[in-house]
Amino acid sequence: MKVLITAGGTGGHIMPAIAIADALRDRLPGAKILFVGTDRGMEERIARLKGLDFIPIKALGIKGKSLVNLLRAVMVNGKAFFTSMRIIKAFRPHWVIGTGGYITGMVVLSGRFLGCRCAIQEQNSIPGLTNRLLARIAHRVFLAFPDRSGKFPKSKTMLTGNPLRSEFSACHSRNGNGSSLLILGGSLGASSINKAAAKALALLKSDGITIKVIHQSGKQDYQWVKDAYLTMGIDADVNAFIDDMASAYSAAKLAVSRCGGITLSELSATGLPSIMVPFPHATDDHQSFNAKYVADQGGGWLIPDSHLTPERLAIEIKTRLFNHEGLLTASARMQRIGLGAGADRIAGEILGV
Repeated sequence: MKVLITAGGTGGHIMPAIAIADALRDRLPGAKILFVGTDRGMEERIARLKGLDFIPIKALGIKGKSLVNLLRAVMVNGKAFFTSMRIIKAFRPHWVIGTGGYITGMVVLSGRFLGCRCAIQEQNSIPGLTNRLLARIAHRVFLAFPDRSGKFPKSKTMLTGNPLRSEFSACHSRNGNGSSLLILGGSLGASSINKAAAKALALLKSDGITIKVIHQSGKQDYQWVKDAYLTMGIDADVNAFIDDMASAYSAAKLAVSRCGGITLSELSATGLPSIMVPFPHATDDHQSFNAKYVADQGGGWLIPDSHLTPERLAIEIKTRLFNHEGLLTASARMQRIGLGAGADRIAGEILGV
């Protein structure tokens, strides 16, 4: 079995591709997997660390470009299409799988043109432009969230959840063992969450409530967030970026988070309920739709970013964190959603199991 996997641009696209590759190799150790990505992203470094063969292609995004840059992108991407054709002819994969990013458009299209089975994987409630277009030619569309907007042909879709790295499935049993509040703003942090959380915890401490905190602040806010907790005398483990997220999830009993598809899927896989604050400028407001789906299933509680104040967040933390039975119920419901179960399900479909 030969599988070509393509993704580019951000970790939200790249890590699902890596998770699919890992699941395929777990099920079929002899599978040959080739990763095709951009020539200027993080995908080559991650692919090499995972022992995957990697070929870079130069490609450019087209959405929101000026006329001059749009014409340049069309020329670069036209070349990328023919480069993809040469790669696919040489590798001859049985499947071509795209998990997002502008590079996937040329690679999946080339695979379909050359007669390969093709699949795409969508991480969010509202699909991006590339996946909306590729759905027309793909044989399978793997979804993390139900397609409530009707963007994809029903005959092609499978609701699988997002593919995650195996370490997240190893820490799924909570049983109320975590003790910390985990504050996440995504890999780059979120200033509105950072500011509201620091002030909310100060308000709670003034009421005699002290909470142990794990806080991913992002690089820009790291120093002042760390200093703020130190000044308040709050036990806080502050990191610009948390490398070992599985351990952070295991140590927590409640999260405050943004609502990207992968973040919510990791929370779902580990059974960690969250106070969800969607990023208000996400494309097509997809984080709000992600969060609403989780809230409707009972896995968390939604605060729009425009309504996020220290007072509102303090009340929400106090209400949720000390309701032991409520947390256990939300944890079970968060895990039951299955947002992070995609890797094995997708691998099974690809391998025909």
